[in-house]
Amino acid sequence: MICPHCSKNLIQRERTKRRCSFCRKEFALDPKLDGLGLHDVRIRKVTEKLSDQGRLTVTDGQLAYALQHRGRPPQRFRGDRNKATGLLVPGLIGLLASLALLDSGFGQLLVLVALLLIGLSIRQFMLVGVPAPDISVHSRWTEDDFRSTVLDRWRATYGALPPGLVDGRLVPPGPPPAAPALALLCPDRTITAFLRANGYAERHRALLVHDLREVPAGLPLVVLHDASPQGHLLAADARAARPGLRVLDAGLSVRTVLVDETKYTLLRDLHRPEELYVRLQRAVPELTGSQRTWFAEGWWTPLAALAPKRLLAIADRAAERITAPPAPRAPSALRTGPVRSPAAGRPENPLETRRRALAVGFMSWPEPEADDAPGGARPDGPDLGKGPA
Repeated sequence: MICPHCSKNLIQRERTKRRCSFCRKEFALDPKLDGLGLHDVRIRKVTEKLSDQGRLTVTDGQLAYALQHRGRPPQRFRGDRNKATGLLVPGLIGLLASLALLDSGFGQLLVLVALLLIGLSIRQFMLVGVPAPDISVHSRWTEDDFRSTVLDRWRATYGALPPGLVDGRLVPPGPPPAAPALALLCPDRTITAFLRANGYAERHRALLVHDLREVPAGLPLVVLHDASPQGHLLAADARAARPGLRVLDAGLSVRTVLVDETKYTLLRDLHRPEELYVRLQRAVPELTGSQRTWFAEGWWTPLAALAPKRLLAIADRAAERITAPPAPRAPSALRTGPVRSPAAGRPENPLETRRRALAVGFMSWPEPEADDAPGGARPDGPDLGKGPA
């Protein structure tokens, strides 16, 4: 790893007890000791990128998702070639050595052990291409694990978190706006903490809530949610609970994620109740078959894993859209169907239509002038008068 103080490339024996052997300064994280593959330089670089070089304030939850694998996790298989080779080599050596000791009890025991190792090796080779059973894919850390392993170690070493990073639990909620212009509903407290830390509530006079029951009556509502069955149902429930009021679904949709899964953090939950999918099909009928299948396989994407700059832009645009005055209606399109007669509103027959058109000169050519007219001019167009002799 690279020393965060002197930039030396340190091997394991040169960084014992999280201390550089060159500059003698302590660092917070060792990729081997902490078992997370993290080190101080990487944490700083990722935090700088998330915070847009310090222009934004990001939360620890967003940092944890940024360190997560993007796209679908690599396929796992039941067998492993390296394990198979590691079992085969000592098995063959033990079998050859046991031939010289075959008459003794130890030699017979050695034969059994060698045959067992060779058998396990053959089994590993046979299972190399067999996929492992599906397992739930969770985040690498729980919130508590990430705070205790990463954030607490960082505070103990440097005295404070990296610039631009805050603990989401410590972001003050702040007073609600005196005259809120909108309500923003998001169950994820990581996101609401991020919005508060970046002045979203003050900038848009927004009331940030975590539960639909907390939304005041009469306010336009913006809904932010994960690309998950629960998220899509939250938006549907918000519309159903507020008929006649403006509700804007600005959450992350499954349609957006399926455009390119490799750009998003994909997690998996194989323990959802079946009733959830039944309710999803009834409440959100616009989901396509591939989108429902993706949900049925257990996949979902957290909204907090989006780039903070993009997430804030989505929330800003949603607030501007829902508080903007309604646009004036465009002129109604020309009515199609039979023309109505001025009398009694009955349908007008074609003969009446033609008579009215002739009365106003619609699509008719001017009459030709007399033969003695000056210049002898004639109209361009169909021959409406008598032609030349």
